[in-house]
Amino acid sequence: MKNTARALHKAIGIVVAALMIIIGATGSILVFDKEVNPALHLQINKVIPVGERISISQVTEIINKQYPEDKIQRIILPMNANHPYHAVVEQKLNKVNKTDIYINSYSGEVLANYPRDNRLMQLINKLHTKLLVGKIGSVIVGLSGVSLLVLSITGTMLWNGWKKFVNGFKIRWTSKWRFLNYDLHHVGGFISALLLIVIATTGAFMAFGQPIPKLSYWFKGQEQELKPISIIQTTSQKFTPDDFLATAIAALPEGKPTIYEPPKDNESTVKVRFKLPNDITSEGKSIVFIDQYNTNVLRIEHFFHNPWEKQFQDWTNILHTAKFGGLAVAFLYIIIGLVTVVLAITGIVIWLGKKKKLIIDYQAKHSSQLK
Repeated sequence: MKNTARALHKAIGIVVAALMIIIGATGSILVFDKEVNPALHLQINKVIPVGERISISQVTEIINKQYPEDKIQRIILPMNANHPYHAVVEQKLNKVNKTDIYINSYSGEVLANYPRDNRLMQLINKLHTKLLVGKIGSVIVGLSGVSLLVLSITGTMLWNGWKKFVNGFKIRWTSKWRFLNYDLHHVGGFISALLLIVIATTGAFMAFGQPIPKLSYWFKGQEQELKPISIIQTTSQKFTPDDFLATAIAALPEGKPTIYEPPKDNESTVKVRFKLPNDITSEGKSIVFIDQYNTNVLRIEHFFHNPWEKQFQDWTNILHTAKFGGLAVAFLYIIIGLVTVVLAITGIVIWLGKKKKLIIDYQAKHSSQLK
C-alpha cells in the first residue's frame, strides 16, 4: 500500500508541481486582495459615532452627486457603530474599472476611495481560475485540484511520524540543506494536509462548474431555478433605496441586512443580502429579491432553508475562498497557499536529488563492469 502511495505521490507531484506553484501563489494573493484588503480599509476608515446614521438613500445621493460617471454596484452597510458605509462603483462606460468608496456613516463625508480589481488582479484571477486559456484552463485547474487532493492523502500516508509521532514533527535545522528540505516537505505537508484537502476538493468542484448539484438536478429531472426578474412597468411612482431596504427587512426580520444591490438593468431585481444567526460568513448568504418597479418580494433565499444543492454550492464557495472566520482564517489560507508553493519546490528538489543519486550509482556500476 505504501509503495503504491509513494509511486502515485511522486508521479503526480512531478507532473503538477509547476501548476501547484502558480495556483498556490495566486490563491494567496487573491485571498489577501478580497478578504484582507477590505478589512484593513475598514479599520483605517473607522468613524466616531455622532448623532444619527445617514440612510442608504442619502448615501446613494452622495455617490451620484460626487461620482456622476460611475454606477453603484453595491453598498455594504455598517455592521457596527464605528463602521463607515462601503460602496463599490463601476464606470458607466467601462465596467471593468471599479472603485471602493468609504463614506462616513454619520456626516456623509467621503473618507477614501481605492481602485478595485485592477488589471493586475484581474490577470491574477484569470491565472488562478483558468490559467489564462479559458475553458480548457478551468479543466486543468480542476484536475490540479484533484491531483492536490491525491497528493495530500498519499503524503499523509507516507508521513514518517506514524511509527513514532515525535519524529514526524522533527526538523533538522542544522543539518545539510538536503535533509532540511526533506523535513520541511514532510512536516509542512502533514500539518497542512487537512486544509489542503478542503481547498483542493472545493477548488475542483468550482473549476468543474459544480458538477454534483447539476447531477442532482438531472437525476431529479429538474431545472436549476433561475434568478427572478423584474417585470418592466410604466409607472410614475419612484421607490428609494430606503423603501427597498425596509421591504427586505420586513421579509426577513430575523436577519441583519449587510449589502444593498440596486438593479443592474431594466429587468434585474433589487437584492438585499442578510446575515442570519449562526451564519459563519461576515456578509451572510441569504438574499431577498425585490421587483424594482413595485417593491414586491419575488424570492427569499434563506441560507439554511435552501435546497441542499444550493447550500452545497454556497459552502463550496465559503470554504474555498476563506469567507468565514475573519482575518485569522484569511491569513491561514494565505499561509496555506504559500505552503503549497514550498511543498511543490521541496518535492521537486527531493525528486531531483534521488534522480541524481540514481545516475551516479548507475555510472559507478557501469564503470566497475567495464573494469
